[in-house]
Amino acid sequence: MGKLTGKVAIVTGGGGGIGGAVSRLFAAEGASVVVADLPAREPGTPSSAEKVVDEIRAAGGAAVASHEIIGEWASGEKLVRTAVDAFGRLDAIVTPAGNLAVSPLVEVTEEEWDSINKVHMKGHASVLQAAARQFIAQGEGGSIVTFSSRAAFFAPAPAYSSAKAGVLGLTSAAAIELAPHGINVNAIFPSAQTPLFPGDAQSRPVAGGTPFVADIDPAAIAPIVVFLTSEEGAGITGRWVYAAGNDIAFYDVPLVLSNRPTLLRGSERWTLDGLDEVIPSLLGLRTE
Repeated sequence: MGKLTGKVAIVTGGGGGIGGAVSRLFAAEGASVVVADLPAREPGTPSSAEKVVDEIRAAGGAAVASHEIIGEWASGEKLVRTAVDAFGRLDAIVTPAGNLAVSPLVEVTEEEWDSINKVHMKGHASVLQAAARQFIAQGEGGSIVTFSSRAAFFAPAPAYSSAKAGVLGLTSAAAIELAPHGINVNAIFPSAQTPLFPGDAQSRPVAGGTPFVADIDPAAIAPIVVFLTSEEGAGITGRWVYAAGNDIAFYDVPLVLSNRPTLLRGSERWTLDGLDEVIPSLLGLRTE
């Protein structure tokens, strides 16, 4: 008996990289999996999703492939329907599918901007909406794991960065809305070698206080995803989670003032002179 025995999951981008690793571990832990990814480029050849499905079935698991285009609004509902038609229900949705553009602000084109936001933002939103409706109809809760990136805060790639920041806003909003239904929603910040990010570990930036990690195997991300969708993770929601190699970190709850000295309450409304006196010292820009 695995941690996900009897559960049904959809994994977008499930044919490779992190999505492929998640699909395989889900199946190994007893889940039936809808592996969603792009169709094959060459006619008559198996797609990446079909290859993963074949692996899962050869190991005794249950899986079906889907080639819905992430970023089309109707794709979310079609994916959920595939899961329900094939396996009778839906319990978890995991959304690592994505694309990449790294043009700086002064060079990014409208086409790049729209493409990135279509896949990441609309792709997440359409799948989350359809999954949430199914979870609510079933009345038994459910799990959603979205995928963001440290690039939301630490990369000069405005299209990708803003889309990944938008995923965090969507995650937080969905967690609040769906909590009364017993549905948990969490976001992963992964660091792994994938088709989108093929560089070696030495080329990875250390950002936001995360230490260097030599292990960038995408399979290292899959266990935390399984945990968050298992019974043990049912009480965890609205959290942002960093995962890479042997490292797991739960970020502090966003926009919560936990460090009292950063809250300045004056005896009256702040003036420009008053702010000039206190802000530089607060931010370490003035030491005298």
